[in-house]
Amino acid sequence: MKLSPILCLLALPVVAACSGLPEMPKVPEVPSVPSAPGLPGASDPASSTSTTSAPAPKAAEPASAPVPTTVEIHSDCAKTTPVFYGEKPKFGSGTKSSIGSNTTTTAPRKADGSLTVWIIDDKENGVASVQVNASTKRVEIDKSCKQITAR
Repeated sequence: MKLSPILCLLALPVVAACSGLPEMPKVPEVPSVPSAPGLPGASDPASSTSTTSAPAPKAAEPASAPVPTTVEIHSDCAKTTPVFYGEKPKFGSGTKSSIGSNTTTTAPRKADGSLTVWIIDDKENGVASVQVNASTKRVEIDKSCKQITAR
């Protein structure tokens, strides 16, 4: 019995009676390779079953304003003024610096945007200080060289 070529193609793997048609090439099997743990689609090599599912979407977090990394310091003092950036001048950790007469500079803030700025005397004792937070734009030393404000 001879079958039609279309029927033979459909039944080729099962029907051996179609000897006149070429055999269908076998498609090589691709071995499954486990993905690296923690990546989407990763599977446990010891596990015989694997499921691939997308991670559950996280709730959208409200966008927060970026925290500034520096603050502008301006001095209206007629002389170079010694300053200290930190908690306790003379006894605490921080940075001693100075700001020139009628000039503006910048100082680095902590990661949360905070900073304490001190006017200090020649013996490194605190004369006046101001707290800077993330919303502070500028620190000003007045003409008397003894008062400091945050704006």
